[in-house]
Amino acid sequence: MRPPGIAAAASAFAGVLLLTACGSDTGATAPEDADHAGVSPGETAPEGAGEDGAGEDGTGEDGAVLSAPERLIAAAQEGAGRASSFGFNEMGFVSDEVADSYRELLQENSLAGEDPEAQVSPASCAQPLAAVDFSPLLLAEAVRADYFAESFDGAGSIELATLQSPADEQRVAEHRENVAELLESCQDTEFTLDGVDYELRIQEPTLQDQDEVSAEQVQDTVAYSWRRSGGDGTTFAQILFTQVGSDIIMVSFTGGEAAESAEFTAIAEAIAAEASAALETEE
Repeated sequence: MRPPGIAAAASAFAGVLLLTACGSDTGATAPEDADHAGVSPGETAPEGAGEDGAGEDGTGEDGAVLSAPERLIAAAQEGAGRASSFGFNEMGFVSDEVADSYRELLQENSLAGEDPEAQVSPASCAQPLAAVDFSPLLLAEAVRADYFAESFDGAGSIELATLQSPADEQRVAEHRENVAELLESCQDTEFTLDGVDYELRIQEPTLQDQDEVSAEQVQDTVAYSWRRSGGDGTTFAQILFTQVGSDIIMVSFTGGEAAESAEFTAIAEAIAAEASAALETEE
């Protein structure tokens, strides 16, 4: 049986963004084939998914065409494999074609804070709120896998990318600064976009004390959760961002209320730790 999460694949792209495509019909502005984002009904995350790396022809195990380095694909597979231990058994890679469409979506809309149609209160939160719509897919070498569970009304994802230039490093540093500013000064905001009023609550989840998460990774990790109310309902999300050497990892969940829970914080940490270990093994 196809789980409810598969139907949310389109909104998994745009839904996690704060000021992009945040109307009630989030799938409308997602890439046209976002609901085919490498996720085949019935596809399961294999055990030890990263052991064999990518397919010989540069595809993921679900057949999605990928141009990312095999080490990133293998680490994403390990992360998705860890997600399956929490019930996220449906997974698939985002193809290069869909990833390109998603990059365009971000690049066209990520400056919403400067758009006069996007009215944010407090006004000082407009810029960091818009700029926080960052994705590792914006960098040259990147890969993303999405995963779904019957028990969760929404979707999860893991993205990995390699920093290849000072510009990449600066972009990541600015993202960290934007998250810090939102958590410090913009926990409660209101904004109007496309004629719809929203209320937004941003919080910093408490990272869990896990044996598999090293002290170094905890230090290099930033995390935040948000709930956005308006339009036809409330959307919840949680994002964890960490760095391993010159590689970055972002684990996200968006959808129902469980997405912002402490349970999902622990799940996100475990997924990131698995991917981190795979990257370190490849070095």
